[in-house]
Amino acid sequence: MLLTKASLCGLLLEEGEEDLAVLLARSDLADQLDTVHDARALAAIGLGEEELRSLLPAIEADPDHVVLSHEEVAAIKHTLSDRWAFLVDVWLGRGAEPPRPTSQPAHQPTQSVHHA
Repeated sequence: MLLTKASLCGLLLEEGEEDLAVLLARSDLADQLDTVHDARALAAIGLGEEELRSLLPAIEADPDHVVLSHEEVAAIKHTLSDRWAFLVDVWLGRGAEPPRPTSQPAHQPTQSVHHA
């Protein structure tokens, strides 16, 4: 199956797999992935055949077709960058706060907090 690295990172983020998305984004894998050809490298970062099969039922992409808009790719890169910085801080023992989403999903209402 052919797909873009950005598409797979976006899907991993949607599934709550931020650490795995960061590992994939920071990997030396090409921007265009072939799950058969790249199977060994994907498995090395934690995306084995079973994990891929459960994540990718409907993401197959034409290698000459961009699946995500520029805005979507930019948002994914921003989220991954924030997560990467957080993980580095944790690994270095700095006790950082987890990154906060830059925008709320459209389906969740904004909540305000009132202090007494």
